[in-house]
Amino acid sequence: MEMTVERVNDFDSYNWLPLLAKSSQEGFQFIEHMLRNRRDETFQETGEALFIVLSPMGQPIACGGYTKQPHEASTGRIRHVYVLPEARSKGVGTSLLEKMIREAFLSYDRLVLFSDAADGFYRRLGFVPASGEKVTHELVKSNNRKQI
Repeated sequence: MEMTVERVNDFDSYNWLPLLAKSSQEGFQFIEHMLRNRRDETFQETGEALFIVLSPMGQPIACGGYTKQPHEASTGRIRHVYVLPEARSKGVGTSLLEKMIREAFLSYDRLVLFSDAADGFYRRLGFVPASGEKVTHELVKSNNRKQI
């Protein structure tokens, strides 16, 4: 599927409504939370980034980012990953995560995330089950055998 993965520098430059509406319909509240807190959590600090995936027509079809994991200097946290249902299984999520992982590993040695809905997806990208407070998966830089 043709797409563009862009780093978000200004939340207000994008139409988040499709992602917000679909994620809410599916019972996921993290996109709403991200948008509600966008003035406090800008993803603009060192070691943070937010990405949006746009269709060839410029419509948002996915998003995701990473931030610092509190109290763990060498660990980043993958957050707010969402792909519209109609864009799933077309390489959109994989392209997004591969870009996020490449960039995050410039700042961190380990990435963690919480997901109760996408275990298979994250495992295909090299993440392994992990435990911790709001942590279900991890990817360690030295163990990342898949060349991303």
